[in-house]
Amino acid sequence: MRVSRILLLLVALLAGGLAAYLATRGGGQPDNAPPTQVIQEARAQILVAKTPIGVGERLSDVNLQWQDWPEGALRPEYITAAATPEAITDMKGSVARFEIFTGEPIRQEKLVRSDQGYLSAVLAKGMRGVSIAVTAESASGGFIVPNDHVDVILARNTENGDISETILSNVRVLAINTRLGELGATGAPDDPNNPRAEVFADAAIATLELDPGQAETVANAGQMGKLSLSLRSIVDFAEEPGTSDTQRNAPIRLIRYGLEANVMAGTTSNAGAPSSTDLNGLAQPPVTVTTGVSPVAPLS
Repeated sequence: MRVSRILLLLVALLAGGLAAYLATRGGGQPDNAPPTQVIQEARAQILVAKTPIGVGERLSDVNLQWQDWPEGALRPEYITAAATPEAITDMKGSVARFEIFTGEPIRQEKLVRSDQGYLSAVLAKGMRGVSIAVTAESASGGFIVPNDHVDVILARNTENGDISETILSNVRVLAINTRLGELGATGAPDDPNNPRAEVFADAAIATLELDPGQAETVANAGQMGKLSLSLRSIVDFAEEPGTSDTQRNAPIRLIRYGLEANVMAGTTSNAGAPSSTDLNGLAQPPVTVTTGVSPVAPLS
């Protein structure tokens, strides 16, 4: 055997022995690091929505549940199991005034008790609920459902022919017949204890949320012709009516030849004027238009 191979073998043996020595040096296991202490945050149980709850939908044990919630994130309006352990039972039959999403805490401000009127509870302050008769043909094929926004169109006959005009813009639909709003699927079996929004196929009563001036406009327009609803895009829901809409929606009291009649703002009408046969030999005084109590300049 050559000397070089012998030397190489000796070096390998020495290296292996040194590695074994270093691996076993100290002879004992290193001390274990102290365990990390995990401090559990105090939690409470609050009442949340188990499933989506739409406007007008009634609460039950099907759509309510208790859920753990950090005590540091509790708010005074949350319903806790410690304070009201029978809350699920007590809440049965209450009606949602606003949409409640899955996992959202239940708050009394979003509910109305079953013994209270629903429509009066969902109306905004100062608003009125006004009902008009519509058909599927005059209401976007019956696809208008509660919480949609619509324009109200008046179609009437005049001496110059049939005309149509938008008298109200971007108003909210509160209900269709006795159907209230709902979030989620439609077409479920009829259940009087849980109103659902459904497409209507025939005549229906649409209840709109209007301010007092708009309510008067609709009442007057209903005597002048046929009312129809035009469905608006969902992106328009947050828009406020423009100045032109506000002016057009205002009712006007027209006084002509000593007679008074209500007409729509922005339109012309011969309502209230006597026929030409009644005017023979009579002087024709100027016409005065008033809105409220402040007169507008006389019309010659």
